[in-house]
Amino acid sequence: MKPQVGLSMFSVMTELMEDYMGTLENVAKAGYKYIEYIIPRSTDDKTLPSPEEIGAKVKELGMTAISSHCNFTAEDDLEKIADDHVKMGAGAIVLPMTVMSTMEEVKAVADLCNRMGKACKDRGMGFFYHNHCQEFLKIDGKYALLWLAELTDPELVSFEVDTFWATRGGVCPVELLETLGSRCKLIHQKDMGESANPVNLMADAGEITSENYREKIFGRTNPTDIVTVGTGTMDIQSIVNKVTELGHAPYIIVELDCIARSTETNYTTPLSPLESIRVSRENLEKLIG
Repeated sequence: MKPQVGLSMFSVMTELMEDYMGTLENVAKAGYKYIEYIIPRSTDDKTLPSPEEIGAKVKELGMTAISSHCNFTAEDDLEKIADDHVKMGAGAIVLPMTVMSTMEEVKAVADLCNRMGKACKDRGMGFFYHNHCQEFLKIDGKYALLWLAELTDPELVSFEVDTFWATRGGVCPVELLETLGSRCKLIHQKDMGESANPVNLMADAGEITSENYREKIFGRTNPTDIVTVGTGTMDIQSIVNKVTELGHAPYIIVELDCIARSTETNYTTPLSPLESIRVSRENLEKLIG
């Protein structure tokens, strides 16, 4: 089964905050049929569209919302969050990241994921956990991410593997895909620039906590560490081949984290965000064949 190419809307977050509906139109013009939402938030000077309005616009454009990234905690109303995503027509909710440095924290995240997974399943949606690199901290000899897989219900919780961040966690993404097997049903793909040094951010990170992980992980990255798919140093063809061989993930989703920090008008590297997502789609589709 050849996977389809989707887009994480975080790749154009600045544009979304300026004009949510217009950005959806531009994403459709860039050739995307499948998208992954970022849950809309209000800004000081404007009100963003409602979940119903966003869902209707995506349908009008002929696109499918396969999933949605949404941060939440155990104190949040998980039922309401799930209901809002039904209104948006999302196929699944994705928890973008957490910090797990102790077994107690892993168990708390596992419980939260199982609870949201149940709320999603009750509404006909899926639920995923998405990794960065801090999940590759070892706890009692095993990566926190693999403990999370062991402690969550496979019927309720799947995984969205971000191959770039797995690499920056010191893990081979192809091997991770094999390890997770059928638990991994979505892929995030970007490419790595030559400025990513060290590649393995976890090798000398020391103790990672919820208070210091931004400094120790994201504070040691550069805007040019993430580049347009097909223009960097990652062996994306091997990832595509493994995803196709395993057949568990129907979508490979382009996500260009750093490029989301700039707008079309002030972008200073070779491609603007909207142009970069277009080229990324084209390059990834060529690799898929």
